Amino acid sequence: SPPANGHHQPEDQPDLVLHLPLAGLLPDNQKLVINPTARTVVLFAQTSPGEADIVTVQQFSPNGMRVLIPLLKTYPNYCPYETLLAALFSLSLEEARRQLRELRKIVLRSIRRAIGSLATGLRAFGLRVRSVRDTGYLVEAIPKETA
Repeated sequence: SPPANGHHQPEDQPDLVLHLPLAGLLPDNQKLVINPTARTVVLFAQTSPGEADIVTVQQFSPNGMRVLIPLLKTYPNYCPYETLLAALFSLSLEEARRQLRELRKIVLRSIRRAIGSLATGLRAFGLRVRSVRDTGYLVEAIPKETA
C-alpha cells in the first residue's frame, strides 16, 4: 500500500532547489539558485530589500549539472576528482577512488568532458572552472579585465 502521505521519496532525490551563497565568487547582492531537476541555474540580484531581479538563467547538460553541484558546494575549496566522479556516475566515494586508481585516464576523460560542458553557461555568470593539477577542479570568478 502507498505511504500515508501519498507520495514515495526516491532515496536519491536531489535537493529541489539549492541556494548557495558563494561568498567572494559573486557580488554580495547576487546569489545563484540551482534547480537540479530542471538543470537550471538562475542568477538573482537583490535590487532592494525583499526584491530581486533575474540577471541570467542558464541550462546545463545532465552531466554538467551532476558535476556543477559538487563544484559549487565545495567552493571556496577545490572539488577532488573522486567527488566529481562519484556525482557523475552515482558511485560511492570508495568506488570512485577505485576507478580512479584502475581506470584513471578513462574516468578523467569523462570528468573533463562534463566540466567542459559547463564553460559557456558559467561564463554567463562571470565564472569559470579551473583545473587543480592532478587533484580536481575549482570554480572561480573570471578576473575582471583591468583597463
